[in-house]
Amino acid sequence: MQLKKYQQDCLDKLREYAVECKKYPPEDGARFAFGKLSVSERQYQDFSDENNAPIVCIKVPTGGGKTLIAAHSVGVIFDSFLKERGDAGLVMWFVPSDAILKQTLRVLKNRTNDIRSAIDARFDAKVKVFNVGEAKTIKKSDIAENVCIVVSTLSAFRREQRDALKVFQSNGELMGHFEDLPERVAPLLQKSKNNEVVFSLANVIRLHNPFVVVDEGHNIGADLSFETIQVLNPSFVLEFTATPRAESNILLEIEARELQKQKMIKMPIRLLNVTPWEETILAGIKKRKELEESADKNKTGYIRPIMLIQAEQEKESEKRVFVQQIKKFLVDEARIDEGEIAIKTAKNDDLPDGEKLLKSDCPIRYIITVNALKEGWDCPFAYILVSVSNLGAALSVEQTIGRVMRLPYVREHAAEELNKAYVFGATNSFTKTADAVIEALKKNGYEQIEIEDGGVALGGGIAQKKVREEIKLPYINMQKENGVWRKLDYVEDIIGNAPLLVGVAADIGFSVGSGASEMIEIDFNRKGELVREKLGTYTVSDEWGGENIERLIAWLCKKVRREFISQKEMSAFVGRVLAGLLQKEGVSLKTLNRVRYELKEKLDVALDAIIEKVARKRFVDLEKKGMLKSNGESFVFPQEFSFARISREPFSKCVYDKADYLNKEEIEFIKKIDNLENVEWWVRNPKDSGFCLSGWKKARFFADFVVSTKNGDIFLIEYKGGQLKGSEDTNYKKELGEKWAELSGERFQFLLAEKVKTNDIVETIKKHK
Repeated sequence: MQLKKYQQDCLDKLREYAVECKKYPPEDGARFAFGKLSVSERQYQDFSDENNAPIVCIKVPTGGGKTLIAAHSVGVIFDSFLKERGDAGLVMWFVPSDAILKQTLRVLKNRTNDIRSAIDARFDAKVKVFNVGEAKTIKKSDIAENVCIVVSTLSAFRREQRDALKVFQSNGELMGHFEDLPERVAPLLQKSKNNEVVFSLANVIRLHNPFVVVDEGHNIGADLSFETIQVLNPSFVLEFTATPRAESNILLEIEARELQKQKMIKMPIRLLNVTPWEETILAGIKKRKELEESADKNKTGYIRPIMLIQAEQEKESEKRVFVQQIKKFLVDEARIDEGEIAIKTAKNDDLPDGEKLLKSDCPIRYIITVNALKEGWDCPFAYILVSVSNLGAALSVEQTIGRVMRLPYVREHAAEELNKAYVFGATNSFTKTADAVIEALKKNGYEQIEIEDGGVALGGGIAQKKVREEIKLPYINMQKENGVWRKLDYVEDIIGNAPLLVGVAADIGFSVGSGASEMIEIDFNRKGELVREKLGTYTVSDEWGGENIERLIAWLCKKVRREFISQKEMSAFVGRVLAGLLQKEGVSLKTLNRVRYELKEKLDVALDAIIEKVARKRFVDLEKKGMLKSNGESFVFPQEFSFARISREPFSKCVYDKADYLNKEEIEFIKKIDNLENVEWWVRNPKDSGFCLSGWKKARFFADFVVSTKNGDIFLIEYKGGQLKGSEDTNYKKELGEKWAELSGERFQFLLAEKVKTNDIVETIKKHK
């Protein structure tokens, strides 16, 4: 594989830096050479490892060929920095995830692959590649006679990770590495309690002073990761990333425009915003079919355009667009052959590997995911990214936009539309959608920005209860006819059996639009900055339904059904809504069929408002009659919880030995609570499985935190960032939470913790001693 000019320039710069390092004493070389050659104006950050190993970063935008450059960098470093090793030694190649681990091992172990061939050509095929398990039997002669590359995630070497313990354990098969050791290396090695050298893989690595490659360094972690690397006694650390961290020593930045010039990426990007999400998918399907028609005429190689559909979540949900819901829509509504659809999620993977996906006999044209494609997956046939969400949710494509950027065959195609990428969003603000796409491009290295760190989480696990006492919280309970109090049930107690839609006005405030959506194009200007240009409109043609109004009524009833409203009652109401719309000037049944998804969204909102009005009145009536109290059922926090993600932050007063995931703002808030002297304990209330409140809305309310002071007062706390302050949902939770506290007695209090007023909350709790 011939290197692109920018890739060769990058390697030349690396060689120049390595040679320059050697001109100075070891303690000064990395810093002086960086000051002379770096593109960065910042001073070199010394990570204080004892052997003075240079640690530098090369910024390569997504799609720029990081793995190929990294492979060639092995030869460059052994040439110019480790020449005395005679083209033999150890290389540690760290990747951020298991997905990229598998992909990198597959590439580096395949001698027919261009990337592996590049390494073999430089080292006369004296190259061996290992995963961590295989490296536990690596021989001293392997490293003495070959370049040995060990590919691993960094978590395999973090002591707090259970799997990492294996690399620090003594292993008799590695004993040969420790025979006749010179005294000068003894201080580098881990010792047992008896002060004997441990025959561990970690010690073998320390002993051989490896060249370290860090792929996607920004995803691997913060300072802790570099501490872990330093413990391995590296000779040189080279980080490749699209978005360097603030402390990275950036030796060289590859500009995204260079990738465009060298035909590595699809550019510009066409952006369309269509609501609701069903219309977004239909627009994507239309564009994909148009691209396939162009691809069939393409003479520069076979292309089967693929559409990636990013769901909000995998688990079934009423509030979020989930994976199986999208698949059902593709098959039932859009009439897509099920054989053309693949799902790629953490739990469900029926996607063929990259090579099979590129073959002409592969039928896959649609891939549904959440975020499983965010790393370790590349397919140049992926042209369209459709990010779906319920109306009002912000577009989130930072982790997936890079998957549609790679240009097939690394060459320009005669059909101009095959040189572009397409992103279709479903938000209620076109400007915010465009901003989100540009921000995502920046975070994939297509323009220089600074990235802020968020909350840091480990993987999932079981949290065990530390507090011995039983922790109970009373529900809002209702008294039944037999005098028994039990937890309030929304459908049975609030909705009941009475009709909800009879006699209700059928004007839902729906306006029929043109059906056309605005489209813009995002590209680089002469300075390499991302800019946008308005292109006009895009219309999704749709001949569904014909002149059959009963079909439209049945379709809408199915889409907006409520289990507590009869089919007869719903059908009558929808019929009255349609009859009212058809009386408006210029509105025909054909028009309503075309905008049926928008109509469905509006109908959903109108039904929620109607039902909530009735439900709220019934809730108030029950309270006035004295039928709502905290007597009866309570929630008891269990001995253990299973969390999908666990916060890495240590807390002293958390009820459990591990806390559920917390974002940066929540960490700052709960640390203040954790440090209060009068606080006995606190707990992060798990969504879906923790304590909840039922009220006059169907969705149950799971507050974020429960805090207890030493005098037994209990605080139920909901944390809200600034953007959620004053929203309808926040106001409902505040009202319901305060009603729960009122019903539960003076020991209980509900607090709404707004971002700008967290100190007020802390002061309130501090007073309860």
